[in-house]
Amino acid sequence: MFFKDSAKKKALLAAKSAYTEAASLKGDTREEVAFRRRIGYRSRTHLDKIFIEGATKTGRYHDLCVQAEAQGLERPAPPKPSMFQTAKGANGPIFTYVPLEFAEPVFALGGQYQTMEIDAFRAIRLTQEVSDKMSFDLDLEKPVVTLQFLRDELAAASEEVVDIDTEGQDPPPAN
Repeated sequence: MFFKDSAKKKALLAAKSAYTEAASLKGDTREEVAFRRRIGYRSRTHLDKIFIEGATKTGRYHDLCVQAEAQGLERPAPPKPSMFQTAKGANGPIFTYVPLEFAEPVFALGGQYQTMEIDAFRAIRLTQEVSDKMSFDLDLEKPVVTLQFLRDELAAASEEVVDIDTEGQDPPPAN
């Protein structure tokens, strides 16, 4: 068990070190740009997972608060984001790291989306603003796009609305 914990600890430190190194690289060599881009893609996955974690943990937290209140107990401590996430790498699962200055607001936005304090459009916009700052921190040529799964959901929903609105109508004439 000790070796497994030691290997995990090394992997976590490597993930944090990789982000820190990518953020410190300011050169334009092909290798530096590729490394920053790779860490940017990992960080995008990290932010997406943090958003989902924020929604999930906030939902559970609210349930626990209701239970505690019903039993006359104190409210539990509010949830916090995980410092590390896992992602699929070329050679299996890898750990990802994003500084708390980016992770915490995205975690909070996931919670606000879960509790319907903000809608999907606002969640996407605000999370993208955090991603833009993180992309700037990593000196990426263009910001990574976050919450693609939510963007796709909204696009599919809007297509369904168009289909429902045009149902039963004759197709437009071909030109």
